[in-house]
Formats: sequence, structure tokens, C-alpha cells
Amino acid sequence: MNRRVLLGAAILLMAAACGGGETPAPTLATEPPLDQPTEPPAQEGYQGGTVSDGGTISGTISYSGEIVGPIEVEVDKDNEICGDTIELSPIVRDGAGGLRDAVVRITDISSGKPLSVLGTEFVLDQKNCVYSPSVLIVPVGSAMTVLNSDGILHNVHTTPFDNAPLNVAQPGTQPEITSDPFTFPEVIPVSCDVHSWMNANVLAVDNPYAVLTGSDGSFILTEVPAGTYTVEIWHSELGIQTMEVTVEAGGTATINAEF
Repeated sequence: MNRRVLLGAAILLMAAACGGGETPAPTLATEPPLDQPTEPPAQEGYQGGTVSDGGTISGTISYSGEIVGPIEVEVDKDNEICGDTIELSPIVRDGAGGLRDAVVRITDISSGKPLSVLGTEFVLDQKNCVYSPSVLIVPVGSAMTVLNSDGILHNVHTTPFDNAPLNVAQPGTQPEITSDPFTFPEVIPVSCDVHSWMNANVLAVDNPYAVLTGSDGSFILTEVPAGTYTVEIWHSELGIQTMEVTVEAGGTATINAEF
């Protein structure tokens, strides 16, 4: 009888030890993965914002070489729209030598006014069987719209090195097409595979300090932060010149270059 009591007591003790309520597992503090950033990563590339006490770069680009053009091209198709001949002027200057449609731009600036100052719509038109304008500046991140004002078949063909190419027929029933947004700064030739004389250039730029010279060769870049920069002067027929310029806070730096 005593042995039965002892055995029952032993069983009760074992039940209490093994099944008398589960002990919750300890909670461990969790840590973020090692590759999780503790703060937002720094942005790369040009940074746009407000410019305080910025300066100005201005001047005139001129051409003193042999006069080229206008070149008369005989039209061999779509004469009812294009006419019988097309006059092309690859180099245009005024009476004083001022060079039109050169691009003046800063190539090594990291911050300044926003890219949006260049605009929101960038349009290349096909009118009277020529591209207009012949040079178009487009900021990286934006697309180009190509219009067909002629109402005949064109074929828009870009030949970039780094950006997505565009090679598409544009019939008269399609008044506009849109390129992919440009992602890299570069000069992009544009041609028409239907009309061999049609050519233009798109300059995709990664900062807003880029401008075309006017009919007298003059230009102005405003709201330039104080500093020393490389300025590039590009022309589709004459090539590239570069020079260094220092801009003082609130001041004006002058560049006059000649091809």
C-alpha cells in the first residue's frame, strides 16, 4: 500500500515538471540586415536648386572662315510638299561674323539651377521637308516629340552612342511620335531615311547651363554658382572648342570665341 502511494506521488511530480504549463521562449531583439541603409543614399549626378548670388557667363561666338552655303539640293520625291529644290545652310553667320546655332554649355558643373528651367516640351518638327530646329537641346530625363507637319511619309532615325535609338516610319496620318527619355548626355544625329537631305542634331544635357547662340552669335548663361568651370562650344560643322572660365559671385564672365 505504501509502495502504491509513493508511485502515485512520483507520477504527480513528473507531470508537474513536464506538463505544468509551457514556458514562453525568450524574445530576442531584432536588428536590420547588414545591407539596410541607416539613412537615404546620397543622390548621384547634377543637383538642382536655388542659386544665391549667382553670376553670368556671356559673350559672342564668331566664324571667320570661308562662307559655306547655302547649298542647293535637288528634290527627287514629294515635290508637291518639298518643292523642286531645298536650300541648306550648314554655317550661318551675320555680317559681323556672329555664328548662329552654336551650343555653349558648361560641362563640369555639379549643382546650380534646376534642369526644369530648360522647359517641359522639346519638339522637333518636320516642315517643308526639313527639320526645325536644326539643333535641339533636351535635358536628360526628358523625351523628344517629333511632329510631322508635312502630312507625308517621313522616317525619323536617330543614331546615338549611349541613348536608346529611334528608327520609325512616320506617315502623314501620324502627326507626332515620342522618343524614349534620354538617359545620357551626348550629341545625337537625326536623319530621315525617306529624304536624304533632312538632318538635325539633338543635344541631351545633364545640367541646365546650355544655350544656343542667336542670329548674331551672342549667348548668355545666367544664375551660375561662383566657381571655375570648363565651357564647351559646339557646332555641327565646325567641331568643338573648350575654355576655362571663372565666375565670381554676382559677377559677369565674358567669353568670345572664334572658329
